[in-house]
Amino acid sequence: MQIRKEEIKDRAQVLQVVHDAFGQWDECDLVKQLYLDEDVLFGLVAEEEGVILGHILFSGMEIISPHLQIQTASLAPLSVVPTHQNKRIGSQLVEHGIQVCRDIEDLSGIIVLGDPAYYSRFGFTDTSTEHLDAPFKGEAFMGLEFRKNIFPEDGKVIYAKAFRL
Repeated sequence: MQIRKEEIKDRAQVLQVVHDAFGQWDECDLVKQLYLDEDVLFGLVAEEEGVILGHILFSGMEIISPHLQIQTASLAPLSVVPTHQNKRIGSQLVEHGIQVCRDIEDLSGIIVLGDPAYYSRFGFTDTSTEHLDAPFKGEAFMGLEFRKNIFPEDGKVIYAKAFRL
């Protein structure tokens, strides 16, 4: 299996993977709208013998405060076909995605809304986001800061409009 950047030719397979992973079309609609709005930073696919088994998408977002405006990435969605879940495909996509994000000069971190037991393994914490003004609160709303305390204390999270928040 290889992890690589998503290409336009992958889109139909990617949307099917997302649908199969979530069992509904809502997340597919999100992916399509993020691309239409040109808010996607990048997507990655896990591919084996020409078949896409997993996908992860990162879109741009901002955290703004009166004194600071920083660029971050939103991780959503992460999808693995049901027959291949629990085989570390999702973990490999997350790990690779974090590294790609770290290599993007303007990004200060990543925000995710997800299972704390899963995402904490990669360094995401709710303590990095608990002080932010965001549409989400609680332990599932987590961040991974590329520099300690980079998310401003009085910061407001601005998601891409496709999230409709």
